[in-house]
Amino acid sequence: MLNIFTLANGRLFQEEIESLEELSKFQPIWVDLESPTLEEKRWIKQYYGLSIPEDVMDEDIEESARFYEEDNGELHIRSDFLIADEDEPRTVRVAFILNLVNDDLKSKGVLFSIHDEDVPVFRLLRMRARRAPGLIEDAKEVLLKLFDADAEYSADTL
Repeated sequence: MLNIFTLANGRLFQEEIESLEELSKFQPIWVDLESPTLEEKRWIKQYYGLSIPEDVMDEDIEESARFYEEDNGELHIRSDFLIADEDEPRTVRVAFILNLVNDDLKSKGVLFSIHDEDVPVFRLLRMRARRAPGLIEDAKEVLLKLFDADAEYSADTL
């Protein structure tokens, strides 16, 4: 599933994208790919010029694989988010890609998140950002607010 998030009047708005043409109609600050299909990954590559690495969801062997910067300025971050399921508590790997410096890329100023299942912290942030104008101003704040909400969610659960 491919969802994009735009800012309007200081609020975060969500659109589910079902074609490459739809993707080109928006100026998102966040593109969220939940269990993305090959076609959705292709749309991201075609429109943004962003290649999602094949191993983006792999388990990390080394710490250096969790955070690195590409030569083109893209930051790649992998993090685990808690799912507090009573029957099966677990973590979900989320990969983030963020370009804040390379003006030559269409992806500048857009946070990309890739994960295999729904993440409660993402829902929490979306709800807060819809209700609280000005909570988020750019892609970097989306990333920071996700980590902030994850710390709060994990602390409450524990």
